[in-house]
Amino acid sequence: MLTVSLYIVKSLIQCRAVDAPLIGQRYRGVEGRSGFLLRQAWQDLRAAMELALREHRLTPAQYGALSVLARDPGLSGADLARATDISAQSMNGVLASLERAGLVERRPHPTHGRIREVFLTAAGQDRLDAATPAVKALEEAIEAGHTDAEVAAVKAWLVESARRMEGIKQRQS
Repeated sequence: MLTVSLYIVKSLIQCRAVDAPLIGQRYRGVEGRSGFLLRQAWQDLRAAMELALREHRLTPAQYGALSVLARDPGLSGADLARATDISAQSMNGVLASLERAGLVERRPHPTHGRIREVFLTAAGQDRLDAATPAVKALEEAIEAGHTDAEVAAVKAWLVESARRMEGIKQRQS
């Protein structure tokens, strides 16, 4: 029975008898769940970033790594992974591609032989500087029409939300 129901729903959607709501409508709007709306916003931001960064030959993960390294040079790959919220394994791939492109270099830590610190190269800083206006334009589009106080309140809410989720993850692990 469930298979038949799914087939009917799929058929109705394909013939446009039933349309999924647009962003801002029903559960994709203010009556939606916070987690769903955060994911929706993140997915659209990520897609827009991929398009904006494509001409700079960077992915969002690569841009994030370069951006963090510009502010905190010499982080280890593990610390950089934590700072950008991706797995250590994924960060290793990101760093390998950035290193091949000559955008970062890894150097041995002065006192911990197994740790390698990561630094931007001049080419990495140039690529970051070239790509940053495209990312800033996306952020400006997000914030357009909102007061500084509203933007600050949303940022505070996002930071607190992340802290709470981090606490929940730690208690569950």
